[in-house]
Amino acid sequence: MKKITLFLFLILAFQFVVAQSVVLDGKTYTVDTLSNFKVGPGTQYTALRLKSTSRLDVFFLKVDVSNPYISFKAVLGRDSIYTGEQPSAMAKRKSKEGAVYFAGSNGDFYNTSGYVGMPIGCTMIDGQIATPPASSWKSVTFDQNNIPGIGVLSYSVKAKKGTETWTVNRVNHLRAENQLILFNQHNGKRTHTNAYGTEVLLQLADGEVWGVNKTIKAKVAKIENNVGNMAIPAGYAVLSGHGTSQTLLNTLALDDEIQLEFSMLLDGVAAPFNNIVGGESRAPMLKNGVVEQTDIWNELHPRTGIGYSEDKKTVIYCVVDGRGLSAGVTTKQLAQLIQTAGAFTAFNMDGGGSSCMYVKDFGPMNTTSDGTERAVANGIFAVSSAPTDNTISEIKSYTRKIQLPHYGVFMPKFIGYNQYGTLLNKDLQGVVLSCSPEVGEIAADGRFVASGNQGGMVTATYNNIQTQFQVQLITSAEVAFRLDSVLIDNTREYPVQVQSVIGINTMDVLPAALSWTVSDPSVCSVDNGVLKGLKNGTTRVIGQLGDFKDTLVVKVEVPASAKIAADNFQVSNWTMEASSALNAALNAQNLPANWTSGSAVNYVYTTTRAPYIKLIRNLDLYSLPDTMKVILNSGNMAISKLIVSMSTKNTLQTNTKEFTTFQQNAETQINIPLTSVFDVKDIAIYPIRLNYLNFYLGTQTSGQAYVLALKEIELCYKNVILGLQANTVSAVFSVFPNPVSENSITIQASDNNFRNFKLNIFDVSGRQILNADKICTNGKMFVDIETLPKGNYILKITSENKTESLKLIKK
Repeated sequence: MKKITLFLFLILAFQFVVAQSVVLDGKTYTVDTLSNFKVGPGTQYTALRLKSTSRLDVFFLKVDVSNPYISFKAVLGRDSIYTGEQPSAMAKRKSKEGAVYFAGSNGDFYNTSGYVGMPIGCTMIDGQIATPPASSWKSVTFDQNNIPGIGVLSYSVKAKKGTETWTVNRVNHLRAENQLILFNQHNGKRTHTNAYGTEVLLQLADGEVWGVNKTIKAKVAKIENNVGNMAIPAGYAVLSGHGTSQTLLNTLALDDEIQLEFSMLLDGVAAPFNNIVGGESRAPMLKNGVVEQTDIWNELHPRTGIGYSEDKKTVIYCVVDGRGLSAGVTTKQLAQLIQTAGAFTAFNMDGGGSSCMYVKDFGPMNTTSDGTERAVANGIFAVSSAPTDNTISEIKSYTRKIQLPHYGVFMPKFIGYNQYGTLLNKDLQGVVLSCSPEVGEIAADGRFVASGNQGGMVTATYNNIQTQFQVQLITSAEVAFRLDSVLIDNTREYPVQVQSVIGINTMDVLPAALSWTVSDPSVCSVDNGVLKGLKNGTTRVIGQLGDFKDTLVVKVEVPASAKIAADNFQVSNWTMEASSALNAALNAQNLPANWTSGSAVNYVYTTTRAPYIKLIRNLDLYSLPDTMKVILNSGNMAISKLIVSMSTKNTLQTNTKEFTTFQQNAETQINIPLTSVFDVKDIAIYPIRLNYLNFYLGTQTSGQAYVLALKEIELCYKNVILGLQANTVSAVFSVFPNPVSENSITIQASDNNFRNFKLNIFDVSGRQILNADKICTNGKMFVDIETLPKGNYILKITSENKTESLKLIKK
């Protein structure tokens, strides 16, 4: 993406050049380009984010009027003046082979009460008037040659029978007393009139087409007196008269010829107008290069505008978001925006929640202020008549220029077009990147890595079709770590996941690009952004890229053994939910005779619907275990299934594991490999939390007592070398007595010259209980363990660069 401080679109090849600044109504904005790519034949889409004390999200479509496959079409919501439809739905419904409505916007203001959805201004579709001009209401017009215009329309319609000329009071909507109304298919399928009049169905003569500023011949196909609500077939029209006008129509007979004369002037000038939508009654916001200063909407709202260049060879749409993160604009600011994009004349259409820019295959491009796309009265679209061709002959990158720090990583996206400029694939796969080593390299996953020492061009190739995007190296960039904090151990290395924010772009950066410092280097090390835990503790790691830096809190938990006890099911630590009919109790009664710890659920089985026992504890598992084991004895219970629920760090992801096989009347070990529950490659999931164990009961004997005994939860760690072997002597140190029932132990080194001992004592959960630094005599150290409760412990002994871990049992 390109960071710029002004955009100024030129007509030459639909590219844009950059000047120094953009000022909207006295306020200076910088500009980020969010998107800039072709969306159809001769049509470029650009999205910009303007930043000052407020933010503006601005969206443009620039359409080359001279492109032989382009025309402009107005669309009524559901093809009726009396209803609304979302712009994207209009375009999809109207599109067909040879006429694809691929880009456009909402159109006119419309009635919000009474005849809701009826356009206020003029609407013309393919030369046929749907709603007539409204006094000083402005309109945008396209004639049969696609030449645009903006101004005030006036019109008149006359019907001729022989030498008689009748004035038609209005096209479509309502018939009042003594009026003569011309209804066509845009009124809906019928005239919606009462029975007090005469209605004449008109069929165009051979070779005639609807249009204005010409005479159209038709013949009388049907006459109905005092019936009303005549049907209107597509392509036909109905003359409907009441009172004095009914008298005129009553002189007609079947097959009579009627001539219809439609006169329409734009600021007093006639043209073969073909498609029209209205806007508003105020002065055009931009006329002949001059921005309107006084007759403006001065409130900040979402806005939609349309205009054209001085030579009328380019039509420009502009939509600005508002009422949210984007502040919205006045019509004066909208005029200034569309003028900087190359417009010479432009006017304001319906805004607010109606503002919507549509592009085929993408849908609404802006964030509509209603939260969802609003149904509107009409829209104005660029339509492609290009032949169908599904062969990709051109590719383009969404990003033509990207700024990257050294070792920044970027995965470009590509669009595929056919020979006519029709967008065929908005996310083209199989594109191969290449570049010189001075610029960078291509990673195995296809991403570009800015590992070179200079910027330059990256070439993308697809089926021998090539395009390029430019890489610009920068020395300083805002950086942010993916995680605020991380839990690691001493065996698994973690490359810090770094993202860089340049303008509006967020991209990955290889951690080697940053300079690193660690608050406490004894807890963890960092080598080119790769962390490794050294000992239990918490520290801060800081990464810096130029003037920007971020901080990561690192917690290290080193398992003292390959297997540790995480929980012994102490009753006070667990909560139980169970089917009320079971009258279950969680206590320490009826445990197996050889167990010294644990708890049991004692209950008497009663037939009930879906009986269950749910044991709940939010238990964070220590370090990065590979497997969790639940040790239990279900006696002669019938367990249909066990659901184990576990969640990731901050409970962002909760998964369950189901077990259906249990051994009765024996100690059972339920093994839960964490790879079967989570993506353990993602360090962000740690610490993992156990939420609950939910036992669903099968058929048992009613009135019989049962016991579900739970012994402990164990955690296993694959990469821990030392297990819980019962060794008391090692190659370097020995400890005695062991097991011990006294209040002290002796640690003896194999070399009597060892003098400085460091001792750490951990319980089986890995929690440090005691630490000591001592100067010893003859390689011997005495340690007071009076405060240690009975149980199993791990001693970690360090002396003279020798370290050993031993098991200690206190009876």
